[in-house]
Amino acid sequence: MTVAANETTEGLSDGEREAACAALERDGYVVLPRRLPEALTEAALAAIDRVTRQKRGGDPAVSVKVMNCVDADPAFRRLMMYAPALQLSHDVFGPMFHLCQSNFVSRPRDGRSVADFISSSPWHADGPRPGLFPRVNGAMGLHYLKFGFFLTDLTHGNGGPLQVVRGSHKRPELDDKPHGSFRIEDHAEDVVTFNCEAGTVVAFHQAQWHAAPPNQSDIERKNVYISYCPTWMRPLDREFPSEEALAGLSDEERWLLGEPRPALRWWLPSPEDARRMARFRRNADAPVAAVARYD
Repeated sequence: MTVAANETTEGLSDGEREAACAALERDGYVVLPRRLPEALTEAALAAIDRVTRQKRGGDPAVSVKVMNCVDADPAFRRLMMYAPALQLSHDVFGPMFHLCQSNFVSRPRDGRSVADFISSSPWHADGPRPGLFPRVNGAMGLHYLKFGFFLTDLTHGNGGPLQVVRGSHKRPELDDKPHGSFRIEDHAEDVVTFNCEAGTVVAFHQAQWHAAPPNQSDIERKNVYISYCPTWMRPLDREFPSEEALAGLSDEERWLLGEPRPALRWWLPSPEDARRMARFRRNADAPVAAVARYD
């Protein structure tokens, strides 16, 4: 079986995975214990710069957001294949998961204060919309796991960093209050702000309350979000590709991007399906358990 270009990326130890999963369950987020390899960071930054030059039309002060960025440049597919992210996704979903969503944001100090999810983001939880889906004991289940790859320095403190409310994934979105009456000040002791170094990777539950204020610095904020979900869920921002579009990609990339297959196998895997992400499970050298037949 072939693997993607960054196959040498160091994975997490079982102990690190245990700690990360415990933090996700308890807090709704976790900072991965090591930074993104420099080569992946540099490749993603070059890709962002290339695409934003095309989108800006000559105005360097325009914030740019590009959805489904894995189709915009191979560098983003390399991030999609980042081993620690795939390990944690395997831990929470088992082998039957694929790409849910990908986007990047390149945000200079653009002088805008509007919360348009491009120049800045208001407090919210991601879809499926929490008010429209069933809750278990009042909380929204984990439908997809999101990874934020922060590619530029945010340690200066005013670059518009990701913020989350610790433990909020266990509560209704914004306490079931409309945006106009919600007060983040009521949760100030649980707000976590990621004024982090370049190369930091943060994983968080899609129901976690999160926000990003405007960039008030001279350092352009560049980051990529990639998330994964069970294969029985459709992706958020893309259609499934054709066989032609998948030509030349690795088996694992094809799987994550949603290669064509019979409808039932999105729910009930064949033995080969169950092995496709086996490299990212724990005890990866052990045989894959047999898959029950449903005839």
